[in-house]
Order: sequence, then C-alpha cells, then structure tokens
Amino acid sequence: TAASLMGRFCPKGRIGILAGSLGLRDHRERLEGFTAVMETEFPGHELIGPREGFDDDALTEAAAAELLAGPPLCGIYNLGAGNAGLIAALAKHGDSGRIRIVAHELTDATRDGLRSGAIDVVLDQNPDGEIAAALAVARGYAIGESAHHPAPQPAPIEIGLFLRDNLR
Repeated sequence: TAASLMGRFCPKGRIGILAGSLGLRDHRERLEGFTAVMETEFPGHELIGPREGFDDDALTEAAAAELLAGPPLCGIYNLGAGNAGLIAALAKHGDSGRIRIVAHELTDATRDGLRSGAIDVVLDQNPDGEIAAALAVARGYAIGESAHHPAPQPAPIEIGLFLRDNLR
C-alpha cells in the first residue's frame, strides 16, 4: 500500500526510506514489500536508504536530516515511528509540504503532520482490531478449540488510510 501511494504521489525521482530498526521483523517486511512494489511497478524511482531512527524522535530527525542533506528527494517513506523527528527535520530543511511523506500509525505526531501538510498519508493498522483478533485466538486456546474443533477465523484487520481530508 505504501509503495502504491508513493509511486503515484511522486514523479520519477529519489525516495528516501526511514526505518525504526531492521532488526524488527515487521520493519524488514515493510521494507521488502515497499522495495518490491517500487521496483516492479514504479521502476523510474531511485530508493535511498533505509536509514534507521530506532523509533526515536531525535534519532529519526537525524536520519531524516541525513537523507535531506543529499540530492533532492521527491518523497520519504517512514516505515517506523519517530514521526515527530521526521516532521522537525522537514521543517528545519524547509521541505515541509514539498516532499511527499507516507508514514505509519495515527498518533498525535502524525495527526499534527497531516493537519500541517508535512505528512501526506498515514497508514494505520487499527491496533484495536489487532488486539481483538489476538484475544479471539487466545480465547480459543483457553476454551480448548483445536484443529479438530477450530474457532471461527477473525475477519482480516482493516488498514486505515488517513489524509488531512478524512482525519478524525
């Protein structure tokens, strides 16, 4: 989803990638998926990074500043947290609103970024849905559901796409 959005938002050009930590499986999987889609569906883009910010605002700001110090970018994909740091780096470099930004998780920082125009889209994984699905699986184990008597499968967890226009 992130690559489909970024590829459509940006003309051909350089896209910087920020990660929390590539030691985390979900961050590696996001990076692999993003890279695969960009390479196959949007081959005119050059991917720069990833730079790790370890889901820390100050470290993410430094990683973003490193990306912004190079040749001009048309977009940045932050597949981790630390979005307040990304927003600060964009503001300090005068790039807020000029570079297309795709980020994850609807938080106070990403809400502010959407409202200000610093962030273009936020992919939100619906943590309430994730918790409900995990509890349903745990409940099934607790009451003895097994392969012979399986519990009904929970519905897929919906991913929310938030822009300034549909921010709640």
